[in-house]
Amino acid sequence: MKKFFAVLIAALFLVTTPAQAEDLGVGLSDISAEKFNVSIEKFYATLPKAKGDYKSRQRPIVIEGAMNTETEILIRALKNPVAYRELNYLFVAGTYKDYPVVIVRTEIGVANAAASTALAIKKFNPVAVINQGTAGGHDLSLKIGDIVIGEKSFDYTAFRSAYSAAGAGIDLTKQENIGTYAYDKMSDKFQAYTEYFADPTLFNIAFKVANANENFNVVSGVIGTGNSWLECVDYVNFLHEKYGSSCEEMETNVAAQICQNADVPFIGIRVLSDNVTNDNRYVPETAKVAQDFVLLVVENYIRDVLKK
Repeated sequence: MKKFFAVLIAALFLVTTPAQAEDLGVGLSDISAEKFNVSIEKFYATLPKAKGDYKSRQRPIVIEGAMNTETEILIRALKNPVAYRELNYLFVAGTYKDYPVVIVRTEIGVANAAASTALAIKKFNPVAVINQGTAGGHDLSLKIGDIVIGEKSFDYTAFRSAYSAAGAGIDLTKQENIGTYAYDKMSDKFQAYTEYFADPTLFNIAFKVANANENFNVVSGVIGTGNSWLECVDYVNFLHEKYGSSCEEMETNVAAQICQNADVPFIGIRVLSDNVTNDNRYVPETAKVAQDFVLLVVENYIRDVLKK
């Protein structure tokens, strides 16, 4: 009899566990998506290591991605790639369409993105910075695989909450966006910015590429940045309604902030890997779509602006 109940309990556990896991949504182990290309580190290890400082007669384009899945295609597209390491961040310099390009693996999160962007600007003196990768959708009309060209970005964690007394509960929708601090060259001081806008030239070229390539479904939108992975539909809807957020991720706005400090043209481009408002799957392979699109943007930027 005891054996019967033991088998019964085990069977019930096996039946109920998948439902419980599904309710939890995307697991932390899935966020980095490294399981989809674990061999990429072996590829990086084969790259020639840089000896000495970076030298180029032309200022390079810097392209950023937080993870292996968001940088592999870009790095493989380079000719004569050379690997640099600064504070353990990976930078790979080479050429694309006969123009110098540097790929930066920023690592995940706002602090890493800020640090690696600052290092890239200091070390490589780029003519422009493009931050790209995957994101979670905030707009019901957007589906997995759609691309958001960031007309602007904001930090959705930079807010002042409304006062409430102890025991009154928590309502994050009662808030004021206080922004993040960046250098303003007109006033020659740092001040708070609630949003950062894309460089107009890069923005126009990105849409030129989108209009010329029917393989991509591209929209202009607002990229929200924060060290969070939001799966609360009501809060996502609030951010979309109050701030117009199209998607969320963890790097774009801080990279834009650092680029403003250094007066470097910037744009953020994101592909939806999930959208909790209409499809709670997580499809990290969409990172390929963003990289393919960004390479076309870079090609057009080189041809129409830098070599004109």
